[in-house]
Amino acid sequence: MRLLNCLLTACLVASCSGESKPITPSNPEGTVTLEDIDVPNQSTAMEGVLTAGQLTELQMVALAGLGYESFVSLREADEGGSGWEEEFAAEKGIHFVRLPIAGADGIDEAHARKLDELMAAEARPMVLYCGSSNRVGALLALRAFHVQGEDPAACLELGKSTGVTGLEPMLAEKLGL
Repeated sequence: MRLLNCLLTACLVASCSGESKPITPSNPEGTVTLEDIDVPNQSTAMEGVLTAGQLTELQMVALAGLGYESFVSLREADEGGSGWEEEFAAEKGIHFVRLPIAGADGIDEAHARKLDELMAAEARPMVLYCGSSNRVGALLALRAFHVQGEDPAACLELGKSTGVTGLEPMLAEKLGL
């Protein structure tokens, strides 16, 4: 909401002042930062990947403006608040991909491997998100374990740093901890 207010204020100031250069919010250098966008449950714990909870249209556009090249949702299209992204992204020229993961039931090795393939194919920097970032963190942890052969404890820490909360006990069990 803070970004929306800043953008609206900047547009109003620009239209009233007759300035021709673009005005962007809350930054003396005239640039928007990740902090300005206020993405829910965001983490930059992985290089080239912003993990997050559900984005809004404004956040998607602002992140694309910061240079994020790929947007990947792990939400099913019929989940509340989801399903608008394909059409919106196409209209805005934003690259969007959906890998639907059905909650905790979809947190498994097969989906971790699919996520790995998708991440290898998509341009970076990328935004990887779900409803809260819980599925994101869990699948990234399983990807690190099953695909990259990382230590189970390190995988759990990666999961927590990229969004795992309520799925932590299930994830720890799947990692053999």
